[in-house]
Amino acid sequence: MLPDYLQHFNEALQKFQEKFPREKWSPEFKDSLINNYSFYSARIEDDKLHYGDTIKFLNNELVRVGKMTSLLNISNHKDVMKSLLDKLEDFQLTEEIVKGIHQDLMGSDLAWEVEFKPELIGNYRNIPTVGSREPFFENKEYAPHYNLAVIMASHMGLFNNRFERIDNSNEATHILSVLAYFHNTFLNKIHPFADGNGRVCRIIMGAIMMQYNCPPIFPLITDEEHQFEYISTIVKCELENSDDLLVRYFAKGMTESLLQRVYEF
Repeated sequence: MLPDYLQHFNEALQKFQEKFPREKWSPEFKDSLINNYSFYSARIEDDKLHYGDTIKFLNNELVRVGKMTSLLNISNHKDVMKSLLDKLEDFQLTEEIVKGIHQDLMGSDLAWEVEFKPELIGNYRNIPTVGSREPFFENKEYAPHYNLAVIMASHMGLFNNRFERIDNSNEATHILSVLAYFHNTFLNKIHPFADGNGRVCRIIMGAIMMQYNCPPIFPLITDEEHQFEYISTIVKCELENSDDLLVRYFAKGMTESLLQRVYEF
């Protein structure tokens, strides 16, 4: 039997699917889903982004220029995700796909939050990387760079095995359980790139959702409190060696996202 939070997600997803059947999505509706997902995905790491200006910019409307670097980055995020979703029928996670997403996302020095390393665009990092979490949590050193080729190659099969067994009637194989496992493993343990790991991770998550007839959605992160909740959740998962808290977090936030879309139209 499913826990309540996954059951509530399933019910919200069913309402969304009934109101917006996939075969009737217009190009404009699909763009609005991708715009929203791109904003809430990017907003985790970029507090300069504001919803109204961002959506206007993604819809080719005039906005204030003060946040132009942030807006250009999220526009690139949207383009990469849209390109991936346009070829969804052929999507299977491979190292080539992962590196290609990184190359498309991080090709400009404006996209980098750390020192720009052009030789690492589309390539695994060749340096040790420590996640900055202070003052609230201890910093985290990710998987050793000299083992990344072996680690990533071995995890492609593990990831795809979980993706292929997605079944929302079972807790262990529920799409949110699978996404939480992928998120915590890729982003919070391996962290294969010198920068852009979160963006790559969430674009892949969006593709998996679309493959399984779920719109690309993310919890509605709009302020520092929401950002801290997300970060503290993944740190607690690490400390408890469990994905359960992230599954609950995704279920609550994504259910809200689905219902907002259902009732706002």
